Amino acid sequence: MPEKGKISPRQAGELMFITTTSAAILLMPAITAEAAGRDAWLSVMAGTMSGFVPLAIITWLSSRHPGRTLFQYCEDILGRIPGKAVALSFVWFFLHVNAIIVRQFGDFLATAFLPETPLSVFNFSLVLLAALATHYGLETIARANEFIILLVVSSLLTIVTLSVVHWDPRTFFPIMAEGAGPVFRGALLPAYFSGQIITLAVILPYLTRPGQGVFSGAAALLGTVIILTTGVIAVQAVFGPEFTAAMRFPIHLFVRTINIGDVLTRFEPLVMVTWVAGVFVKASVFYYCAALGLAQVFGLGEYRPLVLSLGVIIAAFSITLFADVTELTFFLARVGPFYGYLYSLGLPLLLLAVSLIRGLLAGRQEEKQDG
Repeated sequence: MPEKGKISPRQAGELMFITTTSAAILLMPAITAEAAGRDAWLSVMAGTMSGFVPLAIITWLSSRHPGRTLFQYCEDILGRIPGKAVALSFVWFFLHVNAIIVRQFGDFLATAFLPETPLSVFNFSLVLLAALATHYGLETIARANEFIILLVVSSLLTIVTLSVVHWDPRTFFPIMAEGAGPVFRGALLPAYFSGQIITLAVILPYLTRPGQGVFSGAAALLGTVIILTTGVIAVQAVFGPEFTAAMRFPIHLFVRTINIGDVLTRFEPLVMVTWVAGVFVKASVFYYCAALGLAQVFGLGEYRPLVLSLGVIIAAFSITLFADVTELTFFLARVGPFYGYLYSLGLPLLLLAVSLIRGLLAGRQEEKQDG
């Protein structure tokens, strides 16, 4: 078996929380505010809650195929050739999304902190760190995340709490003045990020108690709803929906507004460290899923020899996929959600439907034989 490590359901939930939260918090306030205006917080709440649908599907499929990852039960359900084709498409998805994650990382640091540094320096550094974590396995990633999740959550809650003195509640009223349409459009991106709970379908067999995976995923999604909704509320309460929508990285400018008695100021480095740590874990999870998936599709006994080659592909894609941060933002706002739904909802629904049909036909055949 390519992976022999085990993690607890709590560690799995923490990994899913960071996976669905870390990259989202950076761009989501601006994109949702552009689509939904003052109702952006409702969009984030509704979109993130939609992640419970793919969670229910993948945990049900996992219960029907215990000890098998997403890549393995694709073949069990669809047959050898179609199953391998679908499994390989999931490998591509994890690789492609990881390249987008790395690009977000590089664009943020290059734009907000070190504009004179080449983008490749940031991207290659993150890929190298994620490759190292992937090489050491799932247990290593999960244990590193136990510290990182404390840093991420405590830092975000501290920043939001210190900003309360600048909040203007009038920016949220009237609620849904233009109906549900803007709320729905604004929910597309949060739904895309919450749909990345699909990574749990790869990790579930390596839980010490796989039956508790659904609770781990549910806790992660609830935590994501709370953190992302609170973050969007805080940014909008300070800047208003129009100014929030006009900014590229609202969280970065939001932190600059915190000034407590001219003593507690300049929290930007804290945001950078927190966000870099969270994105590192997310990139490692997607990297691991891609490497493990490729090994299982081709029946390899070990995934580690693939890590370096996949890292080269991820690094190259992260540089060439988008011309600039504007093109990246456009992809995430307009194209990314529908692309993500194909893998977080469309293909899992296909697997669910085929599995149910095959189970029904098998049951009828047994009844005929018994008769």
